[in-house]
Amino acid sequence: MKNVSLFLCLFFVVLFSPGSRTAAASDNPLAEKFIGKWKQEMIGARTGGAIINITAVDSAGRISGKYTPPSGPAGGKEFDVIGWISSAPAQEKADNVITVSFSVSLSTYGSISSETGYLKDNKIFAMWHNVRPNTSYDWAHIATGEDVWTKVP
Repeated sequence: MKNVSLFLCLFFVVLFSPGSRTAAASDNPLAEKFIGKWKQEMIGARTGGAIINITAVDSAGRISGKYTPPSGPAGGKEFDVIGWISSAPAQEKADNVITVSFSVSLSTYGSISSETGYLKDNKIFAMWHNVRPNTSYDWAHIATGEDVWTKVP
């Protein structure tokens, strides 16, 4: 009887723990599309692009994972990534994509970087915003640009 009680106790702890609500890729079509490593395309750059490793997508579309910069003082270090994905049914005569956003706090620099975009043709096309605490000018705290992320096979 003791073993049955212990088993039931452990079963409910696992069932209702926060990690148990993360959908497996096979249970969540959006997770299937996003879970895995993504590399930032850096055309013309001397260093390779950053890597985002999306490790979980829950049923609400919340994503989590790790971000690894390619160079500089933070190069090779991992930082937590959080974000969201969302979708809607395709409409007639409309281009349909899956929307995505993610953010990372680069504590090495004191900056926060966020990207918002969409998934199309197995690539993430996004606009990024990097907010930096120290700059030469008061107008230079926010930098912006665009990225393309490709899933690493």
